Formats: sequence, C-alpha cells, structure tokens
Amino acid sequence: MEMLIGGKKCPAAGGEVLNAINPATGEVIGTFPSAGKEDVERCLTLARQGAERWGAMSMDARTAVLENVPRVFEAHRDELCALLCAEMGKPIRQCGEDLDVTVEIFKNLCEEARHLAGSSFMDLSAAGCMGDVQFTRYEPLGVVACIAPFNFPFDTLTQKVAAALVMGNSVVIKPPTDVTLSLIRYTELLIEAGVPGDVAQIVTGHGADVGDMVVRSEKVDAISFTGSTEVGIEICRNSAPYLHRMIMELGGNDPFIIFGDADLGHAVQECWMRLRNCGQTCCASKRYIVHNSVKDAFAGKLVQWLTGFKTGDPADPATDVGTLINERAAKEVEEQIAHTVRQGAKLLYGGERKGAFLTPAVLVDVTPDMDVAKDMEIFGPVFPIIGFDTEEEALALANQTSYGLNAGCMSGDMIRALRVASKLQAGTVVLNGCSTWRGLEIPFGGYKMSGLGREGGRYSLLTMSQEKTVAIRYVR
Repeated sequence: MEMLIGGKKCPAAGGEVLNAINPATGEVIGTFPSAGKEDVERCLTLARQGAERWGAMSMDARTAVLENVPRVFEAHRDELCALLCAEMGKPIRQCGEDLDVTVEIFKNLCEEARHLAGSSFMDLSAAGCMGDVQFTRYEPLGVVACIAPFNFPFDTLTQKVAAALVMGNSVVIKPPTDVTLSLIRYTELLIEAGVPGDVAQIVTGHGADVGDMVVRSEKVDAISFTGSTEVGIEICRNSAPYLHRMIMELGGNDPFIIFGDADLGHAVQECWMRLRNCGQTCCASKRYIVHNSVKDAFAGKLVQWLTGFKTGDPADPATDVGTLINERAAKEVEEQIAHTVRQGAKLLYGGERKGAFLTPAVLVDVTPDMDVAKDMEIFGPVFPIIGFDTEEEALALANQTSYGLNAGCMSGDMIRALRVASKLQAGTVVLNGCSTWRGLEIPFGGYKMSGLGREGGRYSLLTMSQEKTVAIRYVR
C-alpha cells in the first residue's frame, strides 16, 4: 500500500518500504512506504493549502461531507476488521466493536458541532466596558498532526481526526509502524467519502524518523498524540521552538481499589477489560489494590475465571485473547513479570509466552515498594494484586505513581467510594467498576504525566479550535 499525499497514492521519494507483519503468524502481509524529508515537506505544504480552503467553508458544508464517513466505513466493515485483525492480532470480534465506536464518534462530533455556540457579554460591570458588546467564536487552528497509537488505531485516531476536520482544520496522519495498512485504508475511505485530498493525508514510516520530521515543522499548528509518556516528552521537546498546541493522552498505571465489602464476583467480571486487546489498553486497570480480608479469595476467583477464556487465532470469532502487537512487546511483558518475581512476588497463574502470544498472568504477594506497584506500566494481560488494610493505605498506594489517567473503586459503601474518588489523582474515576471507561462525550485525559488536555465530544471540538473574542464598543 502507498501513502496518500494530495489525494494521490504515492511511494516514498527514495523508494524505501517497510514490511507489515501479522503478529499471530509472523508472515509479511504487505508493505508500505518509509517516507523521507521530501515526502513530509510536500505533504505539509499541501496541508496548509487544504486548511485554508476547508477552514473557509461553513460548518454545515463541512459536516455534510463528514456525515458520509460513517456510511462509507460501515460499507467496508468486513474489510477494515480483517485488515486490523491481521496487522495487530486483535480478536476479530473486538475489531468490529472498535469500528462501531469509530462510526459513533464521527456521528457524535458532527451533531455536537451544530450546537457549539460561543458566549456573549453585554454591560459588564468592569470600568470602561459599560455599553460594549462582546462575543466569542471558534476558528480553525490550521494543520493538525494526528499521531495514532497501535492499540485502538481506528477509534483513537478518530477522536483526533473527526474533531479536527469538523472544526475546519486539515490533518496529517502519522500511523503507528505496526498498524499502518489499516490506517492507510482508513484515509483512503475518508477521501472516498468526500474529504479533500489535501485536507486528509497520511505519511508513513518509523516514528523516530517521519513523526519527528512532522512535529519539528513550523508548518504544523497542533499535535494530537496518543502513546507513551516517554515519546510524549520527546515530542514536546522537539516541537518546543514553535509552541504547537499539544493534546496528549499518555501512559498510565491505573489502580483498581477493591474494598472488603465489594461484590467479588462483580469485581472479577470487571477484570475482563484487562484481557481486552490483550491488556494493551491505556486506561485498563493495571494494579489491583485489594483489601487483605478478601485478597486471597479474589485471587482464587480470578484464576478460576481466567481459565474460561480462549487464547488463540485472532481471526477465529471464538477467540477472546489474541496476541500482543509484536513478539518484542510480548518479550518485554514476559521480562516485566520475571522482574516482579525477582523482587519477591509470586506468579500464581499464567505468563507463558509463545511468539507474540502470552497467557494472562496473575501475580500475588506484590508489595508497595515493587516497581509494578508504582511506575512500571505493564502493557499486557497481567494482574498484580497488592494488599491493603485501611482506606488511607489504599489511597496512598493508588496515588504513589507519576501517572494519573483512570482509576476504579468497588465498595458496598457508596459514601466511602465517593470520598475515595475525590482523593484519587486521576482524570476519570469509575465507581462500582474497573478503571476502563471512556464515554464518547466525557473529557478524557489524565493527571500528572498521563497527558495534556482533554478529548471527547465538545471538549475535542474546543481543543481543535481557536476561541476568538470580538468586542463592539460604545453600543448605546
């Protein structure tokens, strides 16, 4: 497959290509260009031209085009799901669920944009403002670089692309190296739906090369990135000379606090979200902070429950757990498990690796001083269980990390749960459930080193626009 620059398919100017590999089989399933500086510069030059024309259109005209996108995506549902499943090892059923969310995001943002009104002010009490009329309006930013993650490439990218396009910006998509073919096809379908070729473009290649060229460019006005905190910091550092607007959803080591009066059966069922996408979910619960009175019972129920899931061929509709994104990632998780065991934890269940496959693992006897209890984010299907005795201790454990994306809490005492929610350092706190929650319209994002800004519904639209105030003086 090839890049899309100016609405045309094109190879890299230097002719270099990279392989797309199926992590479940190790087979090469396609190739894509490895762009160079000439390709990136041409793309960004066209993006500026596209932004000027697209941004000058009315909101109604833009949404009329973008409302075609869900229909086009749904018409190619089987193709998109099969391609995503082959590229990233995600179970085919989950690929369909991700595409459903993608379609809903486009519908939601087109509808939300119609109700995005500015503010008006008159006869303010401040001296010198009496009789003045002031109102606000939302204007495009210009060119938005949308850097997508591998784990939820369709819907996470759509949170960026749909909002940017609705608000009149052009987008330059940089896909993750491991899930490039799917997002090339995604971009092709945007253009098929009517988005101009210089308004939606995609450049491909390694992030350290192509992504770096994009974020360092003065032709870019904003950067929306989902990925690791380490890469996010590097992007901020490299783009600093131009003070690009930054929207970043980064790493997390989300706690799930389970009190002694919680329904353990319900708590175990909520652990399903740690298996989804083979544990590669930013806001999945990654630390299970369980009251010592029920810790052993919870671990036993969890192990018994895990035996009922099928790990295997992602293309099989009966599969529950597929592969990690590649064998390298699986080896990293395997080493993180081993590291935690070396620090004194016990591997109670699972953790066997074969290629990019890894069986879900349960770690017990995890103590607060271990790396996994603080800042070592395990991006895989691993359940580290940490005991506590008091509410204060649980909060200290939950907050003893540099991250703060999501958190979960289960207790039979809702007053206590609400009190805990007020003290958890996280962008979203889920009560009566695990941390994995992202409604389409909530302001999704994190505290501390889990990100900058918020995405979702109206919040995405505001982020992707400039708010301008217009004042009319001496209105009598």
